[in-house]
Amino acid sequence: MTEKYYLTKKGLEKAKKEYASLLEFKKLKTKGEVPAIWESEDVNPDYLAFQEDMSLLETRLAEYENILKNVELIVPPPSGKRSIVSLGATVTLEIDDGQIDEFEIVGTLESNPMMGKISNESPVGSAFLGHHVGDEVVVSSPTKTTYRIKKIRYTSP
Repeated sequence: MTEKYYLTKKGLEKAKKEYASLLEFKKLKTKGEVPAIWESEDVNPDYLAFQEDMSLLETRLAEYENILKNVELIVPPPSGKRSIVSLGATVTLEIDDGQIDEFEIVGTLESNPMMGKISNESPVGSAFLGHHVGDEVVVSSPTKTTYRIKKIRYTSP
């Protein structure tokens, strides 16, 4: 079974740019003179470093190719279903201590809790999926916290 990679339009554009940048870097790296494998009777350390760099680069390119081949774009749900938390939702909530917080639920590749983006696969993100405004959601990660959903909004792609 092929894994799906959920990305926003912005995240997809970023992944495409990074992939193109890696391809360009590979082209530049292989355009120059490749170090000789032998230096007198020993293996040339420059050659070994070059081979290691190329191996890492090829691995990273393969990862991006897999992501781009299996990407599913996160789009807002139809207007009748925007009262339910799903991928791409920005959720405003009240924590049990009265504090207000807000985060966007995105795929794992774009998650960055410090920037207010949490993964749909994280304990907190997955707990909110399918809930409505006014629902109380209890999450035990690592401590038990109760959240009340105050607002759900989606931005256009």
